[in-house]
Amino acid sequence: MEMSNFHRDEKKSTRKKEMSRFDIRNIFKFLEDSEHPSVGPHLGLLSLTGQWHPNENSISTRLKMAVFSVTVFLFCSQYVKCLVHVEINSLLLILQYAPFHMGIIKTTLFQKDYSKWKELIGYMSSTERRQISEDESEVEEVMDIYIKRGRRVTYFFWALAFFSNFSIFSEPYQKNQTMENGTDIYVKIFNFVTPFNQDVPPGYYVSMVIQTVLGHIVSAYVVAWDTLVVSTMIFFAGQLKISRIYCVRVIEAGSAEQSHRNIVMCHQFHVSLVKYQKLFNSLISSVMFVYLVVVSVNLGVCIIQLSQLKDDLAALMASVLFVVACLIQLLIFYWYGSQVTEESVLVSYGIFESDWFKMDAKVLKEVLLLQRATSKRLVFRAGPFNEMSLTTFVAILRSSYSFYTLLNETK
Repeated sequence: MEMSNFHRDEKKSTRKKEMSRFDIRNIFKFLEDSEHPSVGPHLGLLSLTGQWHPNENSISTRLKMAVFSVTVFLFCSQYVKCLVHVEINSLLLILQYAPFHMGIIKTTLFQKDYSKWKELIGYMSSTERRQISEDESEVEEVMDIYIKRGRRVTYFFWALAFFSNFSIFSEPYQKNQTMENGTDIYVKIFNFVTPFNQDVPPGYYVSMVIQTVLGHIVSAYVVAWDTLVVSTMIFFAGQLKISRIYCVRVIEAGSAEQSHRNIVMCHQFHVSLVKYQKLFNSLISSVMFVYLVVVSVNLGVCIIQLSQLKDDLAALMASVLFVVACLIQLLIFYWYGSQVTEESVLVSYGIFESDWFKMDAKVLKEVLLLQRATSKRLVFRAGPFNEMSLTTFVAILRSSYSFYTLLNETK
């Protein structure tokens, strides 16, 4: 028996070494933060962009917030300009690069609800630090798996954003052309209000430098917010798995008192998860609703442009990459939103895997109450009506195609 346990422990140790050997966290170790096991890299990027600012009085924080204010002002100037001089091309330009405009909404709302985000992140980090300190192999293994998954998604997201930006900000130069009547057409990404003429050189190139710099800044806003949200979803899915483990262990055979304490602990842990899941949902619901509408319209506009591109292979590839990036981004949100929902309905199954049948009637009543409490279905919503699930994702694709057919028929 002792030899069997020894070999089992040896296999676990070997497996952990093999897992750590190919751990992506070792490659980007400088981004890790022991105080924030799940969201360390995200807080690093948020701090770089000025969104995460524990020290609000520092010079760097004030400078970054000043840059944010200027960025918001210039982006808002597009909407004012579009309203004052109604042009279909200006509107299509805003719709085409709507994900960048979403960065302003996301960051503004993040700053508005900064204290709530701080509370949520504090809960996540304190929960994980406590679980690590308890040194339970099964719990630690689940945590290790979901943190690795979060890292893979995060770094993939960052790489995707980098290559998308490269294609997006090089695309206008490829579309610049001279018409048959000798008129030069210079394509822009954003239509900011500027004190100089940005339609022809040299003002055009000065404007493009400003657009490129601010575009990268806003892209960092978007990526930081998006990856934080996805990693938080992965955190909740992983912690729901851990909650099920706690449910399996809830019964201590031969000790009603210890079983009672386990039931109380398990219930408190799950109640906290539900509480902060609701808080998190309230923080992202309105943004996700706007994003749902914007992406649906944006995809329709991009598909129309793709259908009009014939011989321009470079522009075609850039547009395809942008559409694919938008779809992948949306799919990641709804995929992990669905995972949280699926894991939430499986938590109470752990109670039936425990030794509940060995306990007396008093403990069984508590077990029944725990089962009812842990069977709560958790969902994320994009607005008041749209559940973030794969079914909704398919519906978004259908609505984007419908919008495309509508625009294509009325143009």
